[in-house]
Amino acid sequence: IDLDRLPIKRLDAIDEIGNEQFPPDTSHEEKRLGMLRRIDFSHVVWPWQGLVENLQLAHQELSIIMDLINTVEANDAVTVAGMQRPKQLPNEILSDLAVSAATKLQRLRNLGRYFKQSSKAMEQKVSREAKFYGSLIRLQQNWKVKRQRGSEGFTFDLLDNTLSDTSRPSPSALVRVVREASGLLAIQKPQRLCHSLSIRYLGADKKEALPDNSWVKNTHSVLRKIHRSIFLEQVFDGVNLESYNTSPGINVTGMREGFLQLAISQDSSICLCLVPSTEPNPASLEIFLLHIFHKNFLERLKEKPCGLSHFCKTVAHRIFSSKVLAEIECLVSGIPYIQLLSHPPWHSRTSSWSLSLKFPESVFHSARSQFHTKVVVKDDQITVSGQGALCTLGSFKGSSADASSVSSHGCDLEDLPLVILQQIAGQIIHWLHEEAMVVGMKANRDFLCLYVDLDQGDVLGLVAHVDPDDINGCISWWLILEDGEDGKFSTDRKFLGYLSLEGLYSILMDLVNICS
Repeated sequence: IDLDRLPIKRLDAIDEIGNEQFPPDTSHEEKRLGMLRRIDFSHVVWPWQGLVENLQLAHQELSIIMDLINTVEANDAVTVAGMQRPKQLPNEILSDLAVSAATKLQRLRNLGRYFKQSSKAMEQKVSREAKFYGSLIRLQQNWKVKRQRGSEGFTFDLLDNTLSDTSRPSPSALVRVVREASGLLAIQKPQRLCHSLSIRYLGADKKEALPDNSWVKNTHSVLRKIHRSIFLEQVFDGVNLESYNTSPGINVTGMREGFLQLAISQDSSICLCLVPSTEPNPASLEIFLLHIFHKNFLERLKEKPCGLSHFCKTVAHRIFSSKVLAEIECLVSGIPYIQLLSHPPWHSRTSSWSLSLKFPESVFHSARSQFHTKVVVKDDQITVSGQGALCTLGSFKGSSADASSVSSHGCDLEDLPLVILQQIAGQIIHWLHEEAMVVGMKANRDFLCLYVDLDQGDVLGLVAHVDPDDINGCISWWLILEDGEDGKFSTDRKFLGYLSLEGLYSILMDLVNICS
């Protein structure tokens, strides 16, 4: 197409005078027709013309065939004698074979695509089935699996039939198995929250997608929690029933659903509660209560009670022993050279600790090297045992045999700190006396004092002062001079402070130099 970019005023003629004549202005329609005349349609018209002619010939042949068919159908006398197919040319044969082969190949491809899709679907289904039933088989090794009647579902039966006559059935005992779309096995948790047994004191001291194995482990964990919750509910029911039987020293002071309060002493109570599943505190008492339940219910020892009285006495002992331990720890914090050790008593109502101190090694290697004091609490009774007799009233001029013999004495919680301090201080005095005798000093000892004879009948005393409430130290030391004529203590005293064992031994050596 050739179009003028700008309108040009073309000159039509010039007369003899020289006047220019222009052609008349053309309309818009004449301009459009002129532009169309410039377009060459020759390369487009001829192919379409050939197609139209071919379609017309085909239409004529089809009309002839349709007329023939209609004539034959209308006239029974007209029959077709025979017709032979014209012999195909070689290129036509090859074309037919090619079309037939292509058709068969396409069908085979469609068939292969169908089999491939079916294979993938079957493989996924088999994988899902294997994943679900494999997990179910592994869980069946530890849990009782039941098949639901009339369906393909499964359930885990967590109910212990041996306890059917001693406890209520739990609605959480049957846990339904759910098969997820991916084939993973899941369980339908009970609508009701799982419970754990919580033991509290009243009146005591104030203080992404997982692998199959991990999935099975998680399911194991959930089933264990549900099973444990069912068992703890049975334990609570057993304790509840036992609380109706009167026991000496145990009174029921509060009871409601999931809650039981028992008074076990004048100022201590214990609460057993079924709470939403958390870590119970203290765990050791819960374990002990579960042990009692196992021993008496699961083993069918019908002639024995549940053991509630024993358990409550154990709790009372735990409360009392914690107070004893607090007193001992307070003493140990005030005496740096004392070590505290706890001993397993192998009994729920017995606690035991030992206090030890190691004497420094002297130049003369005396026989005494260390000292032990043992504190044992049985129920609410305290016994202190160790070397040396315990004397809180007055003094004694004891022999070595008295101080080295082992004795046991009972005491109250209020007197325990003073008794322990007196025994420790007495053993330190006994150790200093033995060291003085080794070096040849004229010395004798009282319960908390070591006396050294000086010239002119004077006596110098090294005295231990014990005070459990002293915040600076529970054992302090004084040096006192005693007048030899009238046997009375003079007013001349000197405070030595809170000495270590090494410091006491150094003072003893200084006294040796004074006396020599």
